[in-house]
Amino acid sequence: MTADAPSTVPSTREFSMLGITYGLYALGLVILWPAAIGLIVAYVKRGDVAGSFLASHYAWLIRTFWGWAIGFLLGLATLLALVLPSALKLDRTATNSSIQLPWELLGGAVGGGLVIAAIWCWVVYRLIRGTLRLADARAVP
Repeated sequence: MTADAPSTVPSTREFSMLGITYGLYALGLVILWPAAIGLIVAYVKRGDVAGSFLASHYAWLIRTFWGWAIGFLLGLATLLALVLPSALKLDRTATNSSIQLPWELLGGAVGGGLVIAAIWCWVVYRLIRGTLRLADARAVP
């Protein structure tokens, strides 16, 4: 028996609920509100599986959500902090014949977008890793 093999096998119902929670998070990659429902499920159900390896999956999902939310907000704040001042300046200096985009506007949009894209990829990685470990009936770190 390996170090992270379960000592007792949780019920099929508990496995199914965890799979649904992973599914809600995956759906949250496209539209955000299912991830919030998944977070609520994770907080509610983690007590039901305390002491089993499934508890590590709920903790993993809770940490994933909060890392996702903080990273997304930081990316959005970066984007707005760099883009908004340039966009307002652009509005004041625009003429009817031509618009010159300042580099700060483009750089801010690209920088904030890259942060948001990196967070999205990180969440995809964590969901795949957690799902694979769940399929093998193993805890996540």
